[in-house]
Amino acid sequence: MSSHDPILPQQKLMASWDGRAVDERGILRILNENGTRSPLFWIFNGAPEPARLAKCLGDDQPLIYSRSSHLLVRPGDDPMDIRNILARYLACELCQHFPEASFDIGTSCQGSTIAMAVCNLLREAGKGVGHLCLINCSLPEIVTDRPALLVYGDQDTASNPFHKDPVGAGKRAKSAFSEYEKYMVRAEHGQFYSEGTVEMLIDRFYAFRSRVAGSGEAKRALTA
Repeated sequence: MSSHDPILPQQKLMASWDGRAVDERGILRILNENGTRSPLFWIFNGAPEPARLAKCLGDDQPLIYSRSSHLLVRPGDDPMDIRNILARYLACELCQHFPEASFDIGTSCQGSTIAMAVCNLLREAGKGVGHLCLINCSLPEIVTDRPALLVYGDQDTASNPFHKDPVGAGKRAKSAFSEYEKYMVRAEHGQFYSEGTVEMLIDRFYAFRSRVAGSGEAKRALTA
């Protein structure tokens, strides 16, 4: 059991991050907030990443975001406790400030557990969650029942559980998601938001969403 609240240190770490602070603590922020599309909620590791993704998405795509638990887990802490505290806080703030919104959810590598937990908490609260885009997902044992694009770097095999144990990773992914697609992008660790790479990532995510939506429509037509 962790003995400290990670919200205050997270607040300090995110004090100078881009975008308007949505919550009082400043750990839930928004870019492209005048956009008219359904928002994306994303977990990042580094301060430069949100602005890079927001630019790629375009002004009409609101990007609501927070930060992973990197640097927040102290010796003796249970990492899952820290991540669950953050997930509960973020889900509560999302419900409060965006009561009518439905979300797609994405994350950098160290945010997988938080993003998947937020997904489930939002759904438990009656909020819509469509699709997940998970970069370097370690496949934690969290059942989301949502479709997921799993993104890995072809030059970062150490972060790819399918490279280490394809059979075991496949079983965990099948359990965690209603369906999933693996996407290998040309990238080194920590370079997924670099120019050229982030555009490919988002294009693939949009294509994945369209394919899943089309598959769902076909299934509904067959059962009508």
